[in-house]
Amino acid sequence: MRISYNWLRKYISIDLSAKKISDILTEIGLSVKNVIKKKIGKTEDSILDVEITPNRSDAMSHYGIARDLYAVLTFRGYKTHLSKPIISNYPKDINKKYSFKIFIEDKNKCRRFSGLILSKIETNSSPNWLNNQLKSIGIKPINNIIDITNFVMNELGLPIQVFDMDQIEGESLIIKNVKNKIYFNSEDNRKRILNEKDFIISDKIKPLSIAGIINETNLNINIKTKNIFLGCAYFNPLDIRSIGIRHMIKTDARFRFERGVDPNLTVYALKRTAFLIKKVTNCNMSSDIMDIYPNPIDPFTIKLRYQKIHDLIGKKISEKIIKKILLLLEIVILDEKKKSLLVLVPPYRIDVQREVDLIEEILRIYGLTKIKISKKIQISPLPNFFYKTKEKIQKTIFNQLVNYGFQEIINPPLISQNKDSLLLNFFFNREEIRILNPSNKSYNSMRSSLLFGMIDRIKHNYNRGNQKIKFFEIGKIYYKRNHQFLEKTYLSIALSEKDKNKKKIMEQKNSLFFDLKGIIEQIFQRIGIFHYTQINSTHPFLRESISIKYKNKNLVELGKLKENFFKDQEVFYAEIDWEYLIYIIQKKKVIFVPFSKYPTSKRDLSFLVDKTISFEKIYQLIKKKEKNLIKKIKIYDLYEGKDLPKEKKSYTISFFFESQEETLTDLMMYEVMKKIEKFLKNELGAKIRGISQ
Repeated sequence: MRISYNWLRKYISIDLSAKKISDILTEIGLSVKNVIKKKIGKTEDSILDVEITPNRSDAMSHYGIARDLYAVLTFRGYKTHLSKPIISNYPKDINKKYSFKIFIEDKNKCRRFSGLILSKIETNSSPNWLNNQLKSIGIKPINNIIDITNFVMNELGLPIQVFDMDQIEGESLIIKNVKNKIYFNSEDNRKRILNEKDFIISDKIKPLSIAGIINETNLNINIKTKNIFLGCAYFNPLDIRSIGIRHMIKTDARFRFERGVDPNLTVYALKRTAFLIKKVTNCNMSSDIMDIYPNPIDPFTIKLRYQKIHDLIGKKISEKIIKKILLLLEIVILDEKKKSLLVLVPPYRIDVQREVDLIEEILRIYGLTKIKISKKIQISPLPNFFYKTKEKIQKTIFNQLVNYGFQEIINPPLISQNKDSLLLNFFFNREEIRILNPSNKSYNSMRSSLLFGMIDRIKHNYNRGNQKIKFFEIGKIYYKRNHQFLEKTYLSIALSEKDKNKKKIMEQKNSLFFDLKGIIEQIFQRIGIFHYTQINSTHPFLRESISIKYKNKNLVELGKLKENFFKDQEVFYAEIDWEYLIYIIQKKKVIFVPFSKYPTSKRDLSFLVDKTISFEKIYQLIKKKEKNLIKKIKIYDLYEGKDLPKEKKSYTISFFFESQEETLTDLMMYEVMKKIEKFLKNELGAKIRGISQ
């Protein structure tokens, strides 16, 4: 956003250079990218290019910037004064020519609308001071009426609607939802179709504006205009953003409304606009200010604890300084206690609604540079490395799964013997344990896998409308081998999403597999297991399955359940050898590996291979052939579709390069990528599509 230094000084008395002001603004979070010297007419000016984050809508105006500057300069001991734009000579000679009314149908979309009518205006070119002021920030002057509305918008931050009164039918303005499809010819020479998702400003016959952000083309103010209606509103920012995106409307009004304007400044902004129009043209006031504000937006109430400030900032700031900063920011102290304050934050500060936001404001004005940073950085290893008890390990992993949205299930250890359980036991060389005197003949065997209980729970949930499955279970399995009774503990995890749309099912197929695999890898990372291998495996009930091995011993079996269990949806299942996992963690030692002093670089490789070739096969091949400089390999994209041959699929794989000894050059990485290309072609028949950084 462009801010004129000369314009800024109309509201704040400062004897500092534009460069110094830009430095101070940057220090308080309003980053100034550049300061440009500019000659406007006979006057020298400096234009500050300020980067204002979307949450700081209060600073999207010259007065908003001046208000922030006043707070920080006063706190730093500068003698300065903040002057609000003049409305003291607001015209009082009202000649009520119209009996005009404003109606708001949806009070959630339009919280406030203020209006005013001026008559006998003279539409001409603007005076030099107004032309120069707008030109300084890159706005092209149009005429004195439009220029003043643009001036006020950049001065106070509120868009001003202006309509030709002689084009308004029925002496009323209605802010309402669109009920039936209508066509709207907007002032940017585009014809838009509006529907029930939109709301408009209209008279009794026709629409005048889409949500106050763009007007109807025939309502432009020109030399023939003699009477005008001025409006200033507060619209729901989310509705404005939705309408702006849907209809591709890019106006300054949308830019401000969708970020949130000051709802309590609409009447003031109208008075300021009327004052300036009266200054440049001989006009009459033809109405009182009409103000529709059925549900006023109250200030935010926040409890501010002194100890919390100290805990977050890391430095104790005196209570006197804290209260001074709050008052400079126009934050009212409602109640004082020994350990806390109860404050009221004005509605225009939409970014300050929590205690932590308020503390950020205090630190912003107090000064980030006053917070001393230790020259030493203390880093503690993850506490999970030291969890040696089974209970703490289990709590850590279960909390992680719950944070990913999983729910724990508990199944009974007794099952009904069937051909699937017999097949599974045969495959793993196990003998089922039968119950000699079962109380229920349907449950006559001890479970030898957690899989069948998981399948029952998924079906139970699908039948009752739960379409998204994220389950885990820890439990023992029981079996005989070589005449010995054995029991082992496993952790099973299932992930699925039911959808009748076959196209979506195909899209989910790959993403859910990698989601589940990624969750398991995140668990490993959390508990310090890094050096594991992955190989393609076979399982009687899993398709496209892989085994994750640690020191050549199976740790995880992962894959997609075969179609004979679920026909209409993809279910992905993993089983972790819990006892082996606990053993690995308890035996593992913490080893410090220095961070590389040299940067990491990434290269992406896209290629086509046969559908039968899995990512695991590609991964293992690359790791075997080239591992010196490649720190990490990740799948970036997998695509199968109409644009490719039926028997092919497309992979995009990301390679992360890093060296402990030197900065890698483009040539070094290029040579490695060429080797990878060569053996992918030779050993997998891959067709290379491209390399990118």
